[in-house]
Amino acid sequence: MATVSAYQTAAGERRYRVRFRTPDRRQTDKRGFRTKREAQAFAATVEVSKMRGEYVAPTLGK
Repeated sequence: MATVSAYQTAAGERRYRVRFRTPDRRQTDKRGFRTKREAQAFAATVEVSKMRGEYVAPTLGK
């Protein structure tokens, strides 16, 4: 299950971070979402792709 949390940038802007576990059980995160809705949508996408066995790490997908 992914977790969405807010943080503040050095410029004072509010951004959101998604923390989740990869299929090999390592914790990782992706941050920089401008809205909570965007972060939640990404979290849902990650969870669905893990269940289907289609997960590709964001850093490897570039």
